[in-house]
Amino acid sequence: MRAKTGENKTYEVFLIGDTGDVNRHKPDRVLETLKCHFDENQHSAVVFLGDNIYPRGLPPQNNILYKDAENTLIAHYNALKDYHGKVLFISGNHDWNKGRKDGYDYILRQEKYLEKLFGQTVMYPSQGCPGPTEINVNPNVTIILINTQWWLQPGFRPIGQAYGCRVSSEEEFFEHLEQIIEKNKDKRIIIAGHAPVYSYAIHGGRYKFSHHLFPFTIYHKKAYVPLPLIGSLLPIYRKYFGAKEDIAHPRYRHLRKRLIEMFKTKKGLIYAAGHEHNLQHITKNDNHFIVSGAGSKLKYVLQDGKNLKFGMKAKGFFKIKFENDGSAVLSAWVVDHVSKKGIMVYEQNLV
Repeated sequence: MRAKTGENKTYEVFLIGDTGDVNRHKPDRVLETLKCHFDENQHSAVVFLGDNIYPRGLPPQNNILYKDAENTLIAHYNALKDYHGKVLFISGNHDWNKGRKDGYDYILRQEKYLEKLFGQTVMYPSQGCPGPTEINVNPNVTIILINTQWWLQPGFRPIGQAYGCRVSSEEEFFEHLEQIIEKNKDKRIIIAGHAPVYSYAIHGGRYKFSHHLFPFTIYHKKAYVPLPLIGSLLPIYRKYFGAKEDIAHPRYRHLRKRLIEMFKTKKGLIYAAGHEHNLQHITKNDNHFIVSGAGSKLKYVLQDGKNLKFGMKAKGFFKIKFENDGSAVLSAWVVDHVSKKGIMVYEQNLV
């Protein structure tokens, strides 16, 4: 893609997700590593890819979990309060009270609290709406934010002008997304949503042999309760039918199918997600699919796959540097006990 004329400057986008379990009481290693990449002479943006508060988003003030959830958001702010670039948050299933029916109230509280901290709206799509939200961060780069949890959420989901949403139906959402992509076809486009389109980890139905013997380790790494034979039922069910947060779940499949159909006709798109607690770079149909959910928790990911270019279980984030000529370089950075900037464990040109 050719860079537009005018104020052409390199631009960096940091992609980090599932930071809801960062250290609340002292500087967090992942966020401190991220901070070391900030350069006041380099235009940039940080996109938090959802699940910003574990375990269940921001509850009411009289809830026992409120203070800890509040401290989680304050930890994010403290890490970014001197950052010169653009800060963007999207929501994940945990932010919507872990997908419970009253999740809408939780996401509104989080949006308002972040706005109070940062002094401006930083959570998009706003009001818990499905989106899409277009943010032109640079003459050559556009970020499109979508609320994937809106599609998966039980209970009330806002839609239409009465709730401040730009679309009034699911079909209109896809029409608007198509229009935004077409309008920015001569630019580099990042579409950011919490739920991955492709994944070589648990939510994508990829399990290791031990998950069949000790199925509860899917949920907790120390839950070594042996259930040989019968234990295979859980991973098999989640692979082919899916819990509500899995790619195999019917509502997730519907969203994913429509996105895949749309992306097939485009070239060079970058879709960024969290949800899986690892780092992945997947290529399919000349597009790039990034999973960057290793901001505070870690879970299993395959090391090899047909379209998997990189997979790693390590705390860290991805960075994309967009050059003046329209080219882009993706790199993965993980925390290190020696280097404050972390270690670059992967680098790839995005064509």
